[in-house]
Amino acid sequence: MFVVSKLFWMIFQPLAFAFLTMLAALVCLAFSWSAAAAVFAALAAITLGIACFTTAGAMLMAGLENRFPRPELEAPPALAIVLGGGISTGISARRGTYVFSSAGDRYIEALRLARLYPAMKILVTGGDNSLSGNIHGEAAPAARFFADHGIAAERLIYEPSARNTAENASLTAALLASQGLKDAGCIVITSAYHMPRSMALFGRQRMKVMPWPADYRTDGNIRFGFSFDKPMINAMMLSTALREWAGLLLLRRSASGP
Repeated sequence: MFVVSKLFWMIFQPLAFAFLTMLAALVCLAFSWSAAAAVFAALAAITLGIACFTTAGAMLMAGLENRFPRPELEAPPALAIVLGGGISTGISARRGTYVFSSAGDRYIEALRLARLYPAMKILVTGGDNSLSGNIHGEAAPAARFFADHGIAAERLIYEPSARNTAENASLTAALLASQGLKDAGCIVITSAYHMPRSMALFGRQRMKVMPWPADYRTDGNIRFGFSFDKPMINAMMLSTALREWAGLLLLRRSASGP
């Protein structure tokens, strides 16, 4: 399932889809199928126009980010579960340091809470999510980051094998159960747009966790319109939002059964 989902998204993310439909249009032209070529070319143009020059991605992203606000903590959390994705693992491994990705706020927020609540432990879950299997996980660079910022090693727990969010939840649940911590007061730290799917998957593991979103990408109040000044950011936003919404739809469908 992991490989299928990776390959599916490599093909159907907006820019890749536009590229492939344009190739299909060229093939159709080569065989003089002008009507089919026009359909594929129009589909590519519409996809690129929506992805690059509208606020569709930001609007969909805001809908995800607004689902789970940060709760009021009645007591200090016993454990913060940090979902992988905040560190560029390949670069970090080759450079021997920690290099944050665009989701690096996950680690910054974990560090802030670790200093605020000195008894809180931190669990980092995330392994190699590449198809090649040649990229290291986040355990080593995360250890360097927390050590450099004064967090004692005994406060840290690592789950180094998860390749996606479903495995983040299942492997973390198994690890915490083995250590008698599954029912501890846990918060989940991940990007705000990623929180709805994360909470659904941790819920399937019968874990009672509180959402602690970080890494906001929007101000939460986006309307649909044109946006010509940042086409690549718009396209990236739409791609990320569509992936999350697709994941949520698949979860809902699997929960309802055949």
